[in-house]
Amino acid sequence: MAEAVTNEPTSREFVFAEIDRLGLKQNVLELEEQGFTVVPDALPSAMVEQMREIILRQTADKSGLDEVPDLDTWDDGNLREGCYLLYEDPIFEQVVMNEYTVALMQYLLGRSMVLSTMYSHVRCKGDPPLRLHTDQWTLQLSNPVSVAVANYALVDYERDRGAFAAVPGSNHLMRRPVHPDEIDVYKNRDCVPLEMKAGSVVVTAGNTWHGAYERKVPGIRLNTAVVYCRSYIQTQERIREGVTQAMLDRNPPRFADLMGVNNFLGFDRDGPDFTKARALTSRFD
Repeated sequence: MAEAVTNEPTSREFVFAEIDRLGLKQNVLELEEQGFTVVPDALPSAMVEQMREIILRQTADKSGLDEVPDLDTWDDGNLREGCYLLYEDPIFEQVVMNEYTVALMQYLLGRSMVLSTMYSHVRCKGDPPLRLHTDQWTLQLSNPVSVAVANYALVDYERDRGAFAAVPGSNHLMRRPVHPDEIDVYKNRDCVPLEMKAGSVVVTAGNTWHGAYERKVPGIRLNTAVVYCRSYIQTQERIREGVTQAMLDRNPPRFADLMGVNNFLGFDRDGPDFTKARALTSRFD
């Protein structure tokens, strides 16, 4: 009996069709050549403003402040980070599903990838520069990578205002920076600042050396770092455990995949539910 013919695209065809649709071919080349790429205007300004407000409220609460710190004038020391942002407000569900980021992450990690964490580095005047490192920090470096990060700028990134720092081509070294002149963003001669407007996103492969410059002026440098990983890796935050039915209902099916809800791993005494694995595989083949 002849097998039924399907017109459904393969995963490879789907991934590259999305890259073509969104005009991201040059970004893919940059990921391969230098280990990172920047997509300007990935988020609308209204969304950036709302994300700022939510993160500043959390950092004020965690830092023991009576008032939310002023984004432009804060000069009273370091502040706590933003964590578990997915569950702070539904707007972060939209960030997870950002089509530019998801398209590039699917290229790096495959369509079975899951969300690992949504985090904000809240950097102020006086905070030391963030040392160069790789985000595949608990795993052997690999190509293809197992972890990748989308770093959304929520304020304008400038070198002396705490800009993102990266070493172009470091993804090909397949080792972590270890020497003092490699780790320090100011001493590493190959390190460059990625200056960009608020709403831009820099996507970084897990084996790329990157960090941040010191903020030398008053005010706060805010971001949202969205980390994705392959489905067999433990996520940094308890993502799947916090997902509610309301979150699933107001999002497309792909959201559940990214939350790890359809991953059969992590089963209990009842054993694995392989129907989840079959459902996931059937969509991605």
